[in-house]
Amino acid sequence: MGDRKKIGVFVANSHMDHPKKIIKSIYKYYQDKKVDVHFFLGTESNSFYRQINNDGQDFDYQYLSLYDYSFFEELDVLIIGYGSLNTFQKLVDKETFLNKFSHLPCIILEDNTIPKNGINLIADNYSGMKQCVEHLIYEHGYKNILYLSGPTGNDDAAERLQAYLDVMIENGLPVDDNMIEYGDFSEGVDEKVIALLDNNQDIDAIVCANDEMSTTVYRICAERGLVVGKDIAVTGFDNMRWAWCAEPGLTTVEQKSGEMGKRAAELALEILDGKPVLSERIPTGFIVRGSCGCQGESVQPTTAKEENNIQNALEEMKETWSLAISGPLMLRELIQAADNEITFFTLMSWMMIKQGAKHSTLYLLDNPMLNVKDKPWILTDKLRVVFQQDGEKFHVYSKEKSPYVERGQGLVPVHDTDDESHIYFSFLIFDGNRQYGLLTTEINYKEVPNYYLSTLQIGTAIHFMELMQQSHEDREKMIEQNAKLNYSASSDPLTGLLNRRGVMEQMDKLVMANEGRRACIMIGDLDHLKEINDTFGHGEGDFAIKAAAELLRRGIGEGAPLGRIGGDEFLGMFLLDEEEEDEAAVIKKKIADVKLSAELFNSVSGKPYFLGVSMGCHVFTCSADVVVSQMVKQADEELYVAKKSRRETVVRETQDSDEEFELDESLFADINIDINGENTDA
Repeated sequence: MGDRKKIGVFVANSHMDHPKKIIKSIYKYYQDKKVDVHFFLGTESNSFYRQINNDGQDFDYQYLSLYDYSFFEELDVLIIGYGSLNTFQKLVDKETFLNKFSHLPCIILEDNTIPKNGINLIADNYSGMKQCVEHLIYEHGYKNILYLSGPTGNDDAAERLQAYLDVMIENGLPVDDNMIEYGDFSEGVDEKVIALLDNNQDIDAIVCANDEMSTTVYRICAERGLVVGKDIAVTGFDNMRWAWCAEPGLTTVEQKSGEMGKRAAELALEILDGKPVLSERIPTGFIVRGSCGCQGESVQPTTAKEENNIQNALEEMKETWSLAISGPLMLRELIQAADNEITFFTLMSWMMIKQGAKHSTLYLLDNPMLNVKDKPWILTDKLRVVFQQDGEKFHVYSKEKSPYVERGQGLVPVHDTDDESHIYFSFLIFDGNRQYGLLTTEINYKEVPNYYLSTLQIGTAIHFMELMQQSHEDREKMIEQNAKLNYSASSDPLTGLLNRRGVMEQMDKLVMANEGRRACIMIGDLDHLKEINDTFGHGEGDFAIKAAAELLRRGIGEGAPLGRIGGDEFLGMFLLDEEEEDEAAVIKKKIADVKLSAELFNSVSGKPYFLGVSMGCHVFTCSADVVVSQMVKQADEELYVAKKSRRETVVRETQDSDEEFELDESLFADINIDINGENTDA
C-alpha cells in the first residue's frame, strides 16, 4: 500500500444519535489528515419497524457479517464501536468476535474489554447515572424510582444499571424485579414501559438508560394522562437532540459522544506513530431540565449551540422526508431496468453520481449467499466488481469481463501521492436472508442516512433482478422442454422427420401464411418395403426408410415441411418461386433429382437391394379456403400413377459391389405432375 495509512472503523445503528456523533467527530478529525479512513456501517433497521412489523422477520443479523469484509482491506489500525454493534444483535461471544481482528491494533469503544492488541474507551457511565439518581432522591425526595435498562451484555447498560442499584441501596430504598425492565436502547420498548407502569403503584420516577427509550416513556405517559415533570419524573442518558426540544426538556446525563469519537481518532494516529497509549474513561455531565420536576433557575437554559442543533435536526427531518419519497422512486426505476443487467447497473451508477458520491464501487458475490440467523457465516475469498464510479465517470462491467478483488487487495483506491484525506463508507447489500455484497463509496458523513436507505432499496432491486433472470431462465427451460415435447409428439423417431400430425400442422400453417402463393404437395413412397423386410429383415427395412427420408429431405429443400406418414410413405410441401413460369419443369427436376440420387446411392451402397422412391405431386394456390387434406388426396392419386413404373423387384440379381453403374432410364419415363387438377406427362 505504500506509506499511506488506512484506518478502519466499525459502527452500527448509525440512525441513533450517539453513533451519529461518533461518526461525525471521527470524520471531521481526519478531514485534514493525510490518511484514508474506511467506515463499515452495520446500520440496523429493526427498531424502525418493530412496532408495525408483526411477521417476526428480522434480518438485521446480516449486518454482523459486514465487518468480516474488512479482511479485503489493508488496514493499519481499527476502531470498533462495540457498544453500538452489540445493541440489538447481542454478540454474546465477545471474545470470539474481537479475536478475529486481533491481528490489528484495536481501539474498542463503549466496552470495558481491553483487546489483546490495543486499548478501550468507555464513557464514565457509573458516575453520570449515580449523579442522576442521587438528584432525584436528594433534590426531589423521590423514593419509588423505576429503571428502564439497556440490553444485557452491553457494558454501558450494565454500568448504568449498577449505579442505579447502588444509589438505591445506599439510600435504603426498595428495589425488586418489577421495578426494572430491560429494553434495547431503541424506541421500540412500549411493552417494557407498559409493564413498569402496570406493575408498580405510586410511581415517582422512571430512569431510562438512554434518551431514545425515554421518548417512548413520554408518549405512553401522555396516553395515560400522566404529565411528565409533574405527575411523574423521567430522566435519560446521552443528551440527544430530542432531549433539548422535548416538552418538558429531558433531564439527562450527557455522554460526550463527539469527544469519544475524536479521542479514538487521535489515539489511532498515536498508535500508527508508535506512541504508547492507554485505555481511558470519557467524562460525562449531568444536565437538569424540566422532566425531573425542576423549574426556574434550577433548569439549565438552552444554549445557542443547542438551539442551532435543534434547527439542524429540523433540517435533517426535512431531508429524511425527502428521502422517504425518493427511495421508492429510485426502487421503481431500478426495477423497470431489471430485465437488463448492464442497464440496471448503469442506472445505479448514475444514481451514485446524482447523490454526490466522489467515488463508489459495487462489489457482488458471484452467487448470492443465503445468510441464515444462528447459522455459520462464511466469508467469500473474492468479490466481483460490478461498477466503478469516479466523479462524473463510471464503468459498468459485464459478468464475463468483471475484475475481481481478493482478500487483502483493498476495496478503495490507493492515494499515496495525494495530500487529501479520503473517507469511505461501506454498506451491506442484502434483501431478506439473501446477501449480495457491499457498496463502498466516498461521501460526506451527512449523506450516511441517504446511502443507508439507498442500499436497502438496491438490495431489494437486485433481488428483483435476480428473480427476473431466474424467471427468464425458467421460461427458456420451459420453452425448450415444451419444444422437446412438441417435437416428440409431432416427430417420427426413426427418421427424425415430422409424423403425420406434425407435417399436417406445418403444411396448414404454410398455406395460411402464404395467401396467393403457388405450392406443391408431394407424396413419396419407398418402393417394395415389404419385400426388403421379408427378404433381408426389418433392420434393412429400417435402413432403407432412413435412406429414403434423407433423399426426400434433400430433394424437397431446407425448411420445407416433410414427414413420414406411414410405414413407407412420406408427405411434404414446398413453395414455388413466384417468378417461375414453368412450374412443371421445376417439379419434374425435383423428382428427377430424387430418383437420380437414389440411383447414385444404389451404385455405392453395397446393399443386396435397390433403393427406389415413387413420387406424386399436386400444385395449388394457397388460400384460406384450401383444405390441405384434399390437396394430399390429389397428390396421392398421382402417386398411384407413378408407382406403376417402379421396378418389379428391388432384389439385385448380383451383389457385386464393383459392378459398373448404369442408369436405369426407364425409371424416369413417367413423371406425372398434377397442376390445377390436370395431369402433365413429362
